[in-house]
Amino acid sequence: MKKQLNYLISGTIGSIIFLSSAFAQGDSFEKSRLNTIPSSFSDKKISLNIKIRRSFIQYFEDATNQRWFEADKNFLVKFNLVGHENRALFAKDGRLIYHIIYGTEKDLPGDVRRLIKSTYYDQVITRILKITQDDRLIWVIHMEDNQEYIMARAEDGELEETKRMLKTE
Repeated sequence: MKKQLNYLISGTIGSIIFLSSAFAQGDSFEKSRLNTIPSSFSDKKISLNIKIRRSFIQYFEDATNQRWFEADKNFLVKFNLVGHENRALFAKDGRLIYHIIYGTEKDLPGDVRRLIKSTYYDQVITRILKITQDDRLIWVIHMEDNQEYIMARAEDGELEETKRMLKTE
């Protein structure tokens, strides 16, 4: 049952991430699998790498455990910051495309938590994602009770249920 939840969460997170067009669709995904950025680049890519890393440091100076990947024409970095798992996608020019912080219920601001609990008062919040992209702040909330898993998103004071799945025995 936990494996099914993990697949659900992974699939949902993947769909959110892919909304930013980080990967090509279909067969081209297989050709452009995430590859760890090698330490030796051609001269052109070395300067690109430095540009992206400088941008990363400006945004996430205290980040630890950085793991860089190439994602089509962009660069994904997985890292830890202030005790939280993070993901950020950068364009070749160093522009931050999106940033995701993974957390728990205690990481939700009070107004977002109240919004969720006013509708889903019997569910337990199991995981949250704080997604920033452009000027948007989106909260993705994973919840469950004894019978089902629920996923919802909150943005600008609005709450939308995005998925509901019955638990199987």
